[in-house]
This record gives sequence, C-alpha cells and structure tokens, in this order.
Amino acid sequence: MAGPAARWSSASTSSSGRAHGEPRRLPAGRLAAHVGARGALVRGAGSAPGAAARGVDVVALSNLCVDVVVPVGELPPSDPALRQQLLADLTASPPPPSAWEVGGNTNFLIAASRIGLRAASAGHLGDDAYGRFTRDVLRAEGVARVVPVADAPGAPGSTLVCYVLVDGAGRHSFVSSYDFGPWPLLGDVPGVSAGCRALLEDTAAVWANGFVFDELPAGSVLGACEAARGAGAAVLFDPGPRVWTMQEGERRDALEAALRLSDVVLVTEEEGHAMTGVGDAEGIGRALLRRSGSGTEWVVVKRGADGATLVRRGEGGSLAVPGYAVPVADTVGCGDSFASAVALGYCRGLGELPTLALANAVGAATATGRGAGRQVATARRVLEILQTQGAGAEHQAARAVVREALGAAGESAGVPGGGSA
Repeated sequence: MAGPAARWSSASTSSSGRAHGEPRRLPAGRLAAHVGARGALVRGAGSAPGAAARGVDVVALSNLCVDVVVPVGELPPSDPALRQQLLADLTASPPPPSAWEVGGNTNFLIAASRIGLRAASAGHLGDDAYGRFTRDVLRAEGVARVVPVADAPGAPGSTLVCYVLVDGAGRHSFVSSYDFGPWPLLGDVPGVSAGCRALLEDTAAVWANGFVFDELPAGSVLGACEAARGAGAAVLFDPGPRVWTMQEGERRDALEAALRLSDVVLVTEEEGHAMTGVGDAEGIGRALLRRSGSGTEWVVVKRGADGATLVRRGEGGSLAVPGYAVPVADTVGCGDSFASAVALGYCRGLGELPTLALANAVGAATATGRGAGRQVATARRVLEILQTQGAGAEHQAARAVVREALGAAGESAGVPGGGSA
C-alpha cells in the first residue's frame, strides 16, 4: 500500500544569470537543441548551416537488464559469499515471468518515450527469454531502436538479470552479476559496434550512468561519449552508487574523464560528497564545475525529500524548485525518470525552471507506483501533478510539453479537476 502523502522532490537549484524562461544559449559549434516541426529535436543556430534534424532525441548507453522481484522474509546480509550463493541459487531456479520487469536504463527509456522523446538504446540483450521480453516491452513503449552496444565475441549470450529482494516492510536489496564480475561483464571489447556509432551520430543527446563501466571497458564508454560529442550531441551522466567503486586507480581516472565529457552531471548529495569532499549541494555543484578541463554546464544535485539543486556554469546564484506532495509507494526508478525530463529540458532549451518543474513531476509520478520499468511515470499522471500543484509560469511550460506528448500518443490532455493551462 502506498505510504502517506510525502513531498517527493527532485527539485533543483540553478545558477542562472538570465531571466527565467529565456532560451539557453550554448557555445558556438555545440548542439543548441529546440523543438522543431512535429516536436523533433533539431540543431540550433550554433551548429553548422543546413544541418538536418536528428533521427533520435536521446540514446541510453548500455545498462539493459531484467529485474526479477523475489519476496523474502528478511533481506540478506552483506557478506559477499552468501550473496554470491544466493545469486547462483536464484539463477538456477528463477521465478516465473510474472515476476519479471525491465530494469536498468529501461526506466529512463520508458519515461523519456512517455514524455515525448524519441528514445533509443545501445546495449546488450541476449537471444534468450529475458532478451526477447525486454525487446517486446521497449517496442510496446515506443522505443523501437535497440542496437548492440559492442561486437563482443566473448560477451555473455544471456541478458543481464538483477534480482530485487523485497521484504515484508517493502524494503529492497539487489543481487546481480554486476556485484561480482568478472568485469567488464561484456568482455574486453575494443570499442562500440558500428551500429552503435551510427546511432550516436544521429542523436541529440546520450544518457549514461556509472553501471556502464561495469559492462564495458572504460575506453569503449569514453569513446562512445566522445563520438557523440563530436557529432554535436549533449552527454548526460549520473555516476550513481557506482561512484563508491570509482575512488581510485583506473576507475577513478574513468570517472574523472566521464565528468569532463559531460554537459550535464546528476548526483545525490552523498555521491557528490564522495566525489568532492564537499557537504552542501551548491558547493558540490561548484566543485564539479571547477574541475580541470570540465565542459559541464549543469550539475543537478538530487536531495530526496528536500528537493534538488541545479548549479549552472557562469555567474549567478542557484535555484531551488520545491517538489510535489504525493503518496509515495516506491522510489525505485525516480532518479532515472527525473533524468529523462532533464534531458528533454536541457536539449530543447526549455529553461531551468520549466525543466525542473517537469523533472520533479516525472520523478514524483514514478514514486506513486510500486516498482520501475513499466511502472514509471505516465504522461497523464505527470500532467495531473502539474495541474493540481503548480501555478507558476514554469508549470505552465511543463504542462505544454506533457500535453504535446499526450497529443502525439493520440490521448486527450484533459485532466478531471485540473487547474489552469
């Protein structure tokens, strides 16, 4: 049962020196994406003359898996040997398909598609029941393009599976091959596939999280991001909980390189502190922006129930946008859903306030459902939240985006009891 109404927020803070709602201006030669005909993301004035619209709005890089929900009496201890045996037992006798749900970056992909982005994936799916299940779900959600991320003869033929252990109180823990390796999980591949590279050259943005470094060699991941940037795409990166495994050696170098390549970085306060040693959200953002060679324009620090902070390169303060009071059932997938709206707002030049109003609503809508995958935010639920809890100009702009997505899907944008346009 859903918990009591709580203020779930991915609220953000932005250091913007311009009027709210004024279009974002990117440096010459970078992608200044905006809404073109039929809502497609197209190159803005900063790009080469006559550049054609991209075929895809956003590509999620790798991290495709299936979540298999397993009810347990109590969550397992942290002992690696016990958890590895548990993984072996679950793999040998998996629960039925009724317990399956798509996971990993599919949360981002499905949320992105539902709010109107043309989303695609470059990832690994095996030719097994889990892989066919994932392809079918993504196709039904409007994510038609799923290309192999790498030509990896040594890669596993099976789809990655993550077992989600849930106790009677609704608390959860995860057990998967991500935790035990051998790494990288897809083998020592020299680079991304030709199909992946072609997709990266035909997108307005690329989304990646820290788990991709468990699947692919760092050189392949960074090469993919460089290829996308070279073609004018924006790179959005969320290191996530893998930041604690990237504190030294080659993985620390990979983290630093990914941060330098990213236009937008998303972190929690805890992750940001681990990366910078700074305790407050705005300080974390400033520290990440000051890193040598950084090309990052936005740092979004997610602060759970207290909101989030967006820090923008340049002069000006940071901007906090409160979240929405919703009945919270489950927070799994909220960060991925939130990120899909940040990708839309950043690439379309929606402006910081409308982007944050939309992202908060998408994250909050996901929190009202139990589980992730197909349970992430629907456009209609996002619009309901924006209609009933947002009266500002930023909420009006966010509502327009969601109405456009509903219209494109052939759905009415009317919400019973909704507020003004």
